[in-house]
Amino acid sequence: MSHASSSRTGLLRGVVVLAIAALGAACQHEDVRSFQGYAQGETIRLAAAYSGNLSKLSAKRGAKVTEGTTLFSLADEGEVAAYDAAKKRLVELTRRRGPAKDTAEIESLKAQVAQTQLKLAQKSANAPADAVIVETLYAQGDWVPAGAPVVTILPVDKITVRFAVPLAVAAHLQNGRKVTLICEHCGGTPVRATVTHVSPFAQPESQTEGLEALRYMVEARPNPAQATLLIPGQPVTVVL
Repeated sequence: MSHASSSRTGLLRGVVVLAIAALGAACQHEDVRSFQGYAQGETIRLAAAYSGNLSKLSAKRGAKVTEGTTLFSLADEGEVAAYDAAKKRLVELTRRRGPAKDTAEIESLKAQVAQTQLKLAQKSANAPADAVIVETLYAQGDWVPAGAPVVTILPVDKITVRFAVPLAVAAHLQNGRKVTLICEHCGGTPVRATVTHVSPFAQPESQTEGLEALRYMVEARPNPAQATLLIPGQPVTVVL
């Protein structure tokens, strides 16, 4: 083989080696990696301002509810019936609009309806957001003290996933990055999620083990339509 051919062969080998090295370095930075994390959530306990017997309990453990759904009520049948009757009478008088005495009664009924409506609202609780029922603390018919929690819910928008990544990955992650979550209890369905926070500081426990051991905490929020597949505390694999 000529000297020129040997030189060209050596040059090509050098280029290939450099290309492979560059590709390896790029892969080391971030792409197609998976990390172990866990799901977490912030629960809310719902209570009523008044005491009374639990007349209605529509919340069931594990059920998914939409924002605005009435979960329970302590209002008795008499209160509800009186409220409905006052509303009906108010509608009738408003349509008729007769003598002055009707006007006085209308104003009185308006005040009564508004006051009763507020009291009934304070004797019940609606879901403040789409959520999962975690537990019910009383059974229908039980006496519930004023201010005592009746239902615990996990709002969908409070479910997140936390996972730790090395510096080389954290440096390339940004809020808005799409990731995929895989978990044992997700029915084999990959869960889509979005990175919402990348800590600017390394985890304290990793700071004494050298630069390569540094780990940075990342949070991702699952797609609301799939968030209820995640159970707080369960392990999750995060695929970048």
